[in-house]
Amino acid sequence: MALDARNNSALFKRAEQLKRWEESDTNQAPAVPKNAHARKVKFSAGCVFLAACMAGDKEEVLRLLDQENADINTCNVDGLTALHQFVS
Repeated sequence: MALDARNNSALFKRAEQLKRWEESDTNQAPAVPKNAHARKVKFSAGCVFLAACMAGDKEEVLRLLDQENADINTCNVDGLTALHQFVS
């Protein structure tokens, strides 16, 4: 009988949680934020350069060095420069 009482109590608590959720401001908010399409992630030039080197993207690395003035001394948290990590 104690198990039945616990199950009923758990079901009652869950029903109360669902009722509170239905009435909550969070549930009433639109699923997609108003400015969802306006947000963009911008990575630092160093991150882009490190990623291009790690991917072995020779054309992108050369473009970044030529047009974006990428810093060849950019290093990761381990102290390795982008050029150390270049995969050819």
